[in-house]
Parts: sequence; C-alpha cells; structure tokens
Amino acid sequence: MSRDPLPLPNADLELTDRSLRQVTLAVENMGCALCKYTVENALRQVEGVQSAEVDMERAVAVVTYDPAKVRVDALVKAVSDAGYPAAVKE
Repeated sequence: MSRDPLPLPNADLELTDRSLRQVTLAVENMGCALCKYTVENALRQVEGVQSAEVDMERAVAVVTYDPAKVRVDALVKAVSDAGYPAAVKE
C-alpha cells in the first residue's frame, strides 16, 4: 500500500520564498525619520509586499514583494501617493 509522503514543515514557506522578488526604488524628498516611516508604511500596506526598508542616506527603498499579487508600478504609485516621488532605480 503506497502512501503520500507527509509534507515537510515550512514546505509552503520555502515555495513562497522562491517566488518573491526584490526591487529598489529611488525616492525623492525624504529628509527626516517621519519620511522614512511614511514611505515604509505606505509600501507595507500594499497587498503582496513582504518587506520594505528605506535607506535615507542613499534615498532608496528596498522592497521584497510577491509579483503574483502586486506589480512594481503599484509600489511606485504607493510611494508617490504618500507624497514622495519615486521610480525604479536602475
């Protein structure tokens, strides 16, 4: 009698991790800790965003996201709508 193998712990998590992508956004007009918080918060509220970290010294936001749930242009729009012009950093 053949049995299906039991799923490994965190097997779904590993699959999810492989599907995540990372993008760096250039963000303008950040000058204080509140700016950093506002940009990170705007990004983290977008469905599909796993993490968002702002580096004010480099004027960038590094975003880890699920491309099956959100497009990069929606990330740029979220930051811009929060009052900080943004674009994908190339």
